[in-house]
Parts: sequence; structure tokens; C-alpha cells
Amino acid sequence: MAAQFRSYVWDPALIVAQMVLLQAGYYSSLGLWLALLGTLGSTGPSLHQVFSDEILGFSTPPGRLSVMAFILNALTW
Repeated sequence: MAAQFRSYVWDPALIVAQMVLLQAGYYSSLGLWLALLGTLGSTGPSLHQVFSDEILGFSTPPGRLSVMAFILNALTW
């Protein structure tokens, strides 16, 4: 009988833990990209850049940096 990795166990705690870890990793790396690109544009990272859709766009320099950070984060993940 071959060993199987949790193929027979319904483990909701494992699923929730995986979801939380993926979200934490995604937002942590997004914050890192925003901080790195913020040094190029001399703007500091803020939660407004992460959670607001008003900042995203190509009309302002911080908006362009935010879009670049989201794209680089998507490529990273």
C-alpha cells in the first residue's frame, strides 16, 4: 500500500490555514514591491496603495508605480 499525502482526510483547518498563508504571502510581497518601487518614485508605501482602486491608473506617477507593483507581484506569485 503506497503512502498518500492526506488524500483521504477532509481537513478544513488545513484548507483555511493554506488560504491564510497564501493571502499573507501575497500581500507581504505586494508591500515589498510597493516599497521597492516607492523608493524609485520617492513615495512611501501606504495601505491606500494596496486597498484603494482610485490610485490604480496611468494618469499619475504613483498610480503607474502601483500598477507596476501589482504586475510584478502577479508575475512573482
